[in-house]
Amino acid sequence: MNIPRTSEFSRLDFHDDNLTSVNISLSRGKKNATRIDFYLRDDSTGATKILSFRGCANIRYIMDFDVVAANWFAQTKGTTSNDDPTQMKRFIAAQKRHWRVKYMPPMPSDLPVREKLSSIRSYGLFRVAFFGGTAEVLARSFIVKKPSKG
Repeated sequence: MNIPRTSEFSRLDFHDDNLTSVNISLSRGKKNATRIDFYLRDDSTGATKILSFRGCANIRYIMDFDVVAANWFAQTKGTTSNDDPTQMKRFIAAQKRHWRVKYMPPMPSDLPVREKLSSIRSYGLFRVAFFGGTAEVLARSFIVKKPSKG
C-alpha cells in the first residue's frame, strides 16, 4: 500500500510558479491508475517542474482563466494536503450530485465508490492553490519530476 506523504506535500515550494498545462491520463482498467500531471514553470529558473498525482480517485478543479491570465507572472500560491478520512469522505460525497447517475435498488448507492471508501486511509487530499483557482486531487501518491529547461 502506497500511503501519501501529505506532510511532505505541504512543504513543496511552487509559490509564484506559472501553470503551463494540465494532463489527465484516465485509467483504462479496473485498477485506479489515473494520473494527473501539472506542468509548472519555475518563477526563478524558468525550468519546468511536473507535479504528478498517481492513483487518482477524484478531482475538483475550479479556475477563472481571466484571473489566472491577469497573474501570468505569478500564478501559484501554494500547496496543502490532508489525510483526515472524514474530510476525504466529505470531499467524495460533495461530488456525488455531479456524477449524474442513479443506482436503482437493489444496487446500493455507494457501490461505485465502496472500495475507495473502505481504503480511504491509503489516499491523501492534495490542494494546489492558484491566484485564480484551486485544484484538489484525491490520490494515492504524488511525485515531483526534476526540472527541465524550457
